[in-house]
Amino acid sequence: MKEHQKQDDPIHILLVDDEEKLCIRLARILAKDGYEIDTAFNGNDAIKLIDTKQYDIILTDLNMPDKNGFELMEYARDHNIDSLILVLTGYASVDAAIQSIKLGAYDFIQKPIDVETFKLTIRRAADTVRLKQENLRNLQELKKLNELKNEFISVVSHDLRSPLATIGAYVNYLMKKGDLNERQHRYLGIIRDISDNLYSLVNELLDISKIESGVIQLNYEETDINELVQISINNFKILAQDKNNKIIYQSNLEDSTITIDRIKILQVLNNIISNAIKFTENGTITIHTSSTGNRIQVSIDDTGTGIDDEDIKDIFDEFSYLQRNGTRGESGSGLGMVICKRFIELHNGEIDVESKPGEGSRFIVTLPLSSEDNDESLKPN
Repeated sequence: MKEHQKQDDPIHILLVDDEEKLCIRLARILAKDGYEIDTAFNGNDAIKLIDTKQYDIILTDLNMPDKNGFELMEYARDHNIDSLILVLTGYASVDAAIQSIKLGAYDFIQKPIDVETFKLTIRRAADTVRLKQENLRNLQELKKLNELKNEFISVVSHDLRSPLATIGAYVNYLMKKGDLNERQHRYLGIIRDISDNLYSLVNELLDISKIESGVIQLNYEETDINELVQISINNFKILAQDKNNKIIYQSNLEDSTITIDRIKILQVLNNIISNAIKFTENGTITIHTSSTGNRIQVSIDDTGTGIDDEDIKDIFDEFSYLQRNGTRGESGSGLGMVICKRFIELHNGEIDVESKPGEGSRFIVTLPLSSEDNDESLKPN
């Protein structure tokens, strides 16, 4: 299909029929309606034409002496000829119709030809072509805009990370070494929290940008999943104790070795476990690892605030920007779960959530044991 064809550009049609007089007559009819027409009186000549020129519509007879219409359609299909195919036939049958549809035919025109019906069928096909071209242009424009967005996010995020890290470092220094009164200490704490949140947001935006751009690659290595879960738990022990939360870890794995990108899966675990603590107070977070077939499953349950039904369907959707505050007003970017889902999908795994408002949530991560179990065809582009 012509990538840059505009709405007012003519539709290019190839007419193929061994009845030369009929073919020429139909060509004249269509030319009067503004279509650009080429004709071929046999299948071989038609193939030569479609090899050298691109057509929006190919209108072909079925019964021709050398290469028939079926063979022409097979050729177009096998050579990825992006044309809308219409079939001319005076010997319509169910078998011929089925075979034509399997080969990609869009519509049929019965002989003897009624001119008005013929023109209407061509007009409908032309409208379909133009709609497809418009959709293609829109997709190309969206792709360009998405690339510009990712480039913008990447540039801005890199420019922001350094000053944010500097702010955080100086604030921490002042809070530890400075001779501060209570109000100054409190204000610096607010600045620190804001800069930390902005720094996390910048990193998450960078992750999203890299995933969408296909820049992120998985660095597989054999990993003890139990050890990785324990590392993540240790990262948040103090936070859990501060909120009077108990963390319980159980494992039913005989062999806890799994081949994964260790850093990315640790980021997933950190995100889910920290969220469980964020939305739970005076409760319990239970983490459980088990195996099912050639996959390992990690479930993280909490007894926290839970997720509303309206929100749960959007929790992994980057366009929903689902942002919720924790039990003590802790904020987040709303992108953490999106990144988790993308990282898990890159591993050809699955992530799911079950939740009831007021009763808690359960996140379930399922991963292949080995990178060899990954089906490359299922990975996102």
